[in-house]
Amino acid sequence: MASVVVDGIAVPIPIGGHPGLDFCNTRAGWGSPRPKEYLKAHAHLSVWARENGLLSAPTTARLRRAAAANPEAAQRVVDRAIGFRDALYAVLTRAARPRDWSVLNDEVRRSVAASHLAPTEAGLPATWVLTPPRAVTLELPLLAVAHAAADLLTSPAGVTVAACPGQGCGWLFTDPRQRRRWCSMAWCGNRSKVRRHAERHRNAERQRHAGAPG
Repeated sequence: MASVVVDGIAVPIPIGGHPGLDFCNTRAGWGSPRPKEYLKAHAHLSVWARENGLLSAPTTARLRRAAAANPEAAQRVVDRAIGFRDALYAVLTRAARPRDWSVLNDEVRRSVAASHLAPTEAGLPATWVLTPPRAVTLELPLLAVAHAAADLLTSPAGVTVAACPGQGCGWLFTDPRQRRRWCSMAWCGNRSKVRRHAERHRNAERQRHAGAPG
């Protein structure tokens, strides 16, 4: 799948239309026996959050230092993030079980507890804003992701989600007009066209050989 290398870390190109969807797209090949994983360490989680507008650059730098100093705690956050991502994907693809909603709500509750109401320029309506902790906490990228996911799931965009049917993909994106099939025509769309062309060529060859005189 398409990604860019940032600070030595492969970050998937955002195609979902919302950070909550692009967080699900940190895995490619949903449902396949060997999916491609982008969240390999806490640094991947924090850099992804920065590149998707959920964390500032200075905060990300502090998080990377904190994770290097406490790798076991950092890995526990990554494990929770992956569990949250699994649950969110199940909910968005209408395949959720009660446990998925429980995992989702556990992290959203933590995010809400770390948020505050902030006025807009007009005062109202106010918005929920994640409150950066005074001390860097390794949970911060996950709190930011859960905050974004809650925004997605309570907005109209949450019911316009589609999954790319491309082989080894499964990436999610908003599809309000129900006209989009692929995550990208340049990636999965073209690969599908190439496979169909190759299959037609193989079928034509088989028919030609079958009709040839013995």
